[in-house]
Amino acid sequence: MIKIIFGIKSSHFLDMQKIFYFCRKFQFIMIIDTKEEASTLGKTKTFVIFVYLLCVILTVTFTSLDNPIKFLICGALSVCFLIFYCIQYKMGYTYFYFSNNGKSLIFRYYSLKFLYGKPRTIEIPKSDFLNYDITTSFFNKKDSLVLYQQTKKGVAKYPPISLTLLGANKKRDLKRALFAEISNL
Repeated sequence: MIKIIFGIKSSHFLDMQKIFYFCRKFQFIMIIDTKEEASTLGKTKTFVIFVYLLCVILTVTFTSLDNPIKFLICGALSVCFLIFYCIQYKMGYTYFYFSNNGKSLIFRYYSLKFLYGKPRTIEIPKSDFLNYDITTSFFNKKDSLVLYQQTKKGVAKYPPISLTLLGANKKRDLKRALFAEISNL
């Protein structure tokens, strides 16, 4: 019985250098896109605004003018709404796209905060990609990606990119892809 591993017949004698060379040349093409997650987040924000406004309007409409409970209910709803939006703002949700197809790594992102959505793109040639860091903050709920590129003047450090919108599987895949690029240098 002949097993095929990475397209190489195991019956042939191969030394470790040839296998290592083959594995280095084998590239994993990874594309990560958070378009669906960003859409879901936008729908959630719209739904929360709608429910908040509906509750406030119904409370004001169906209670008497001299009833102090109306003001307490509206105040409590407003506090809950503000807490929700403060948490959303602090989390810094960002649309994120990554591709390692071709000769460069492409990172596209823009903030999903209100009026902050300026699209940005970072394109790093694979030969110049040096390292990356993933930092956590805000009770270990907010992840940020920091990229490092080798330039003629030294090492360039890019501003952090929020990865909070990525799920656990996509974060794991991103880490694997970036680690593979570092290993291939």
